[in-house]
Amino acid sequence: MVPFRQIFESLGMNVNWDSKTKNIIATKADLTIKMTLDSFKATVNNKEFILTQTPFDSPDGIVYVNLRFISEAVGATVSWDNVKKIASIDTE
Repeated sequence: MVPFRQIFESLGMNVNWDSKTKNIIATKADLTIKMTLDSFKATVNNKEFILTQTPFDSPDGIVYVNLRFISEAVGATVSWDNVKKIASIDTE
């Protein structure tokens, strides 16, 4: 789980957060990802996906989302080095 704004922006996406509805909407060209805090449902270009973990906000007010889901939704590949405990994202 990673802070939502940082992951989306690092992938070149524009981010909108609606604090009333708790919706996250990230867009880039022909890609739109929508997620809702504490919901297992997310959409990528209006196609629904079931998440393994809900987006959530921490006590310090930062909203976290699943790194693998977001990365793969934008076409990136995620690898995990279990020895070094490092996640790598390949956007090529």
